[in-house]
Amino acid sequence: MLREELRAAVNEKDYTSAVAKAEQVATYYEGTNDQEKAKEAWMDAAKLFLEWSQALRDGKTHKNSAKALVHAADIFAKLGIENEAAQAISLAAQDLVVAGDEYIVWKQPVGAGVCYATSSILFILVSQDEQAQQVVEQVRTRIDALRHDSAANAIVDLPIQLMLAKNQLDIRLMNNVKTLIYTSLVPALTNSGLSEFTAYVERTVLGVENFINSSQKYPVLNYELKLDGEVTIDNGFDIEVLITNTGEDIAYDVELEMVPKKEVTIVREFSKLKVKEIQPNSATALTWRCIVKSQDVLEETQKLNLSARLSFSDSKDMRQTISISPIAFTTVSPKEQDQLRVELKAIKENIQKTKEKLLAVPTESSELLILKIFDILNQIFDQVEGFVDVGAVQNAKSWAKLLQLQLELMKDIPNQIPSKNE
Repeated sequence: MLREELRAAVNEKDYTSAVAKAEQVATYYEGTNDQEKAKEAWMDAAKLFLEWSQALRDGKTHKNSAKALVHAADIFAKLGIENEAAQAISLAAQDLVVAGDEYIVWKQPVGAGVCYATSSILFILVSQDEQAQQVVEQVRTRIDALRHDSAANAIVDLPIQLMLAKNQLDIRLMNNVKTLIYTSLVPALTNSGLSEFTAYVERTVLGVENFINSSQKYPVLNYELKLDGEVTIDNGFDIEVLITNTGEDIAYDVELEMVPKKEVTIVREFSKLKVKEIQPNSATALTWRCIVKSQDVLEETQKLNLSARLSFSDSKDMRQTISISPIAFTTVSPKEQDQLRVELKAIKENIQKTKEKLLAVPTESSELLILKIFDILNQIFDQVEGFVDVGAVQNAKSWAKLLQLQLELMKDIPNQIPSKNE
């Protein structure tokens, strides 16, 4: 029954009924799981849409002709016939250009702008960028008819910006164009009776966005802090930040800025350090020379935490900022260092006295053994002095206490070793 109604509609050139019946036949065969007959029925429906499009084109109704072609493209895409779907979209884009010309004749600039913009976007979708550019050039020859309508001008400009974002791999411009398309062109398609094209416009936007993201290269900056764990009050110290670009793009206008903290004064350079660029797989070191002044702290021994901001741009001039935190260290008083030096001098003298006492023990090979022991102690002592010199007071204190403990234990050794006479 459906097939007879379909043939009757086709014979009468009643395409509205014909395509509806053809789709019903295809749906029926899908319901019976007869995929071969369903595919044939869908192909019949697509061909009817193509015939209908030609009839509408002959009747100078290019807007509706384009809509019929979109329905044909939908069916071809459903069947996985991508080439035929792309050809139908390309023909629809051509019809929309003529439809835009018709809107200009009717003095409807917004309708014309919608047709031109959608046509150009459809050409971008099927990878026909030259045709998309030709549409743009054609629009410029009709700019007088659109000049006084800001909405029409804004819509016509969208495919131009979309192609620019694609060609320059500019994701920031792409995001702006995407927003404008969804807030202006998509609603205008519905208002103009062209909602059938919305899905294809959205597909184009998504395709261009994915293309840019897959082709885009970005700088990736990592950092490494180098500073002493302990710094002496009123003595200068360095905070070095080693910045490495592990990305694939150049990092431009790199700026490293310390967040101000009243306890810390920068005595060389400025709080903001700058580098023109860092190439991929390259590194640069930026250093602040700082001091903690005694008048700026309540306690001379305390732990301080600083932070900094690392900002840079990529090749598309997109700015990024990374927080560097914590930059931590402990302050120590110079008085503590002086006191520790006095204590170390006493320890040094104590080592010598203990050594002389142990050497007086009359036992075989004891002299060599004792000399070895005190060589080790002297090495430890040198290590403690090194801690003091670099301002690592807390470490020096710990090691000094250890030396003192060892000496106390060693003093009692002669009393524990019996003499030969005994």
